Amino acid sequence: MKDIQRILEINLALYKQYNITMPNLEEFVFGFKWAMALDNNKNISFALRIGKEKPINEYEAIIKNLLGKPLDQCVSELLIMEDETVRTLLVVLSSLMSKSLNSVELLKDRGIERSEGLNFRYDVKDMKVGLIGYGVYLKFFLNKCKEFHAFDLTPEKQILSYHISKNNTEVYPKNIYFHLGDDALNHKDVLENLDIIIMTGSTLVNNSYLDILNTCKNAKIKGIYGPSSELSPDYLFEAGYNYIFSMSAKDSKQYLDCSFAPIPDFNTFELMNLYELKKIN
Repeated sequence: MKDIQRILEINLALYKQYNITMPNLEEFVFGFKWAMALDNNKNISFALRIGKEKPINEYEAIIKNLLGKPLDQCVSELLIMEDETVRTLLVVLSSLMSKSLNSVELLKDRGIERSEGLNFRYDVKDMKVGLIGYGVYLKFFLNKCKEFHAFDLTPEKQILSYHISKNNTEVYPKNIYFHLGDDALNHKDVLENLDIIIMTGSTLVNNSYLDILNTCKNAKIKGIYGPSSELSPDYLFEAGYNYIFSMSAKDSKQYLDCSFAPIPDFNTFELMNLYELKKIN
């Protein structure tokens, strides 16, 4: 996994540059939706469980062997395995390792501007926009751009509503070109003509992000969003993105308590500090 190796190299160099002590892995959680890792500084990172996985019992020995070790060592040991089913672990641990490097001050020192919240201050009028991972950016795109294409692996029945009357059938939501239950890369003809592409960080987990990015060759704004995209802003800008939206938990214990509830029903954004990143030089 050359991309994770590159991320490790970048992060290690930055730890050395800023003379930061490497945190240790303290806890790991396979949640109902997210894989989560915590370090000895009580930071928590996330990766959506969308990649190839082993049965949980097969991960136990692997993770127990990593607990208490420095994060760079954890990543290195997993990389040696050359196993696609540990990619989710690699993404979440790379994100955790990057936490110490993503302060406003350190990002600014590297020519990256961090602004709080989700604001997406870009003009989308007359633009063909693609959103991979339906949901978050609706208020910025719906009825505001020339064409709005939504791609999601979720099947139609979990997103679309069909209003059937005697003389007509209406499909909702309206004014969106949906591509559902399918890999976005099966719609290259659409991707190639987009002016803006914003993709979920889960594409980092299933390792489709670079293929999608390269297919969207005409896009002027190339963005990635979600907690998984914390793993290395420096790498993501190097790869070709020019917009990042990410988030970090306000309180790791509070987030875990909500995740472990009998019915895990909570608004993720309410428990997160949201921020956007862009390269300024």
